[in-house]
Amino acid sequence: MSNFWQFVLAALVLVLAVMVVLMFRKKELIDKLNYVFAMNTVIVLLILVVGFAGGREDMFIDIALSYSILGFVTSVILAKYIGGRKK
Repeated sequence: MSNFWQFVLAALVLVLAVMVVLMFRKKELIDKLNYVFAMNTVIVLLILVVGFAGGREDMFIDIALSYSILGFVTSVILAKYIGGRKK
């Protein structure tokens, strides 16, 4: 793994750690969910970077796509649940 990929991985992990800290500081549920959805995107990027750094892009792209689809479906379900709960 080259220094470039190590730097990118470290930067993404740092961004993820900051997002976790900020998420726990928020009081509202919708703010926490927004952080979770943003962390989902960063985790997909982490999966892709690990794949490119390790030379197994094909396998990790499939994993990242599956994870992002799961995150999208989860966000739609939670949005429906929260939207229906306010009525």
